Formats: sequence, C-alpha cells, structure tokens
Amino acid sequence: MVAEALWPAVRRRVLGLLLLAPEKEWHLREIARQTGLSPSAVQREVLSLVEVGILERRVESRRAYYHANARCPIFPDLHAIILKTVAPGGALRAAVAPLADRVRVAFVYGSYASGRETADSDIDLLLVGTLSAREAAAVLGPLGRSLGREFNPAIYPPAEFRKKARAGHHFITEVLKGPKVFLIGDEDALAGLVG
Repeated sequence: MVAEALWPAVRRRVLGLLLLAPEKEWHLREIARQTGLSPSAVQREVLSLVEVGILERRVESRRAYYHANARCPIFPDLHAIILKTVAPGGALRAAVAPLADRVRVAFVYGSYASGRETADSDIDLLLVGTLSAREAAAVLGPLGRSLGREFNPAIYPPAEFRKKARAGHHFITEVLKGPKVFLIGDEDALAGLVG
C-alpha cells in the first residue's frame, strides 16, 4: 500500500523489475512481458526514468536496452524502498535465478499477482521442476526474513504438474486461470509443460 501511494502502477512494476537486478539489461518487449504492461506504457515510463537518471539506455543494433543506474545518487535509497514495498516479485526473481537449471517454470500467484496483497499477505509461489522443499526453503527463507514476508511455495515435478493440469485438478486449474508474475519461464513455457 505504501508503494501505491508513492508511484503509479506502471512505475512500480518497471522499478520493481529493473532496480532489483541492476546488472541486467532489458529491451522494451522483455520489460513489457515480465511486468504484464503494454509496450507503449513501458516505453513512456523507461524514457521518463532515463531522463531523470534512474535508468540508463544503451543502443545496440538498433535495439535499445535499459538497466538501473547504480551510480544514481538515490539508487541505494530507491533500491531499499523498492525491496521493502514493491519487489517481492523482483527479489524473488533474483533469488530463484540460480535454480533455473532445475526449475522450468516459477511464478507468483494469488493476492500478490492480482495486486490485492496486504502487508501481512503470504506470497504464493508455484515452482515446477526437480527441486526439493529443502532447496526451496534455502532460497526463500533468507529472502522472506529480509522482506518481512512469508512464502507459501507449491512445488511439483514436471510430470506430476502435467498430469494434474490435464486431469483438471482444482488447485492447479485455479492457479492456471489466475494472474501470474513469472520468475522463471513465461506463459509459453507454462503452456509447454501442460501440453
């Protein structure tokens, strides 16, 4: 709720994505895909943030790439505010990135993904891959403590996830129908898992 008072939705999503991975560069379509925003809304926002020095722009082969400007004088403060208010999705994305070799799809669902979360909401997370609950806890535990949030992970091996999705399992069906914030993979990867 603090983030909503500080920034409009487009800015929150763009800052949440780019400021928590300052070493990564994104082109407009990637930002739009990851945030669920239209490319035109993303373009207006990133150009505004470049103009004030919060983001930097680099052009290569006629394609523009954007990344957080870690040298911006307010970057540390802005990063901390984003981490505490906006960015469970961004922080989660960075935290689960090292698991990408064992996780085919990971996304946040439920109240956080739909924008109805409160400060006390758990963050519901679905992971499909060859990952144990212990491995997930090793990643999510420290992050949860730093964010002051509880994570509620649901972990499925790919074959079990596919079987339950095809059988119309209530939980899986509801999660698939609802909004998602992808951390690893995207809608295409998820569709490929369901078959």
